[in-house]
Amino acid sequence: PFFKWADLEIMEATGGEAQLKLNVQRHHRGGGGTKAVHGGIIAYMFDGLLSAAARSLAQEHLIAMATLTLNVQYLQLLNAEKIVIGKARVQKAGKSTAFVEGELYDDKGEICSTCTGIFRYFYPKANATKSS
Repeated sequence: PFFKWADLEIMEATGGEAQLKLNVQRHHRGGGGTKAVHGGIIAYMFDGLLSAAARSLAQEHLIAMATLTLNVQYLQLLNAEKIVIGKARVQKAGKSTAFVEGELYDDKGEICSTCTGIFRYFYPKANATKSS
């Protein structure tokens, strides 16, 4: 459901890496007289992209995950006509957190935005799995 509204597609998420695709539509465009993808959509994409990379390294019994930080750098307008590609990779992951970085590419293959994020893993408490 998180990806459906925006028409985002996770192309791959394995081994601490993820790749995502956005099929650019009219409602993704920003204001200000440009046809660029809106900055809010870019942040939305990064949250999903980086979390997919982090989730790919989570243990099977993961019950939830939360974004602790998301730092987006808008390097230039994202003027994609049809497709935006996102790539992310986990830099370091521990038992409870993952540090992830990624970038978004326009349909000419140019990097338009970069991002770093920290994600928290939530697992069942040890005594919650024991029956009384």
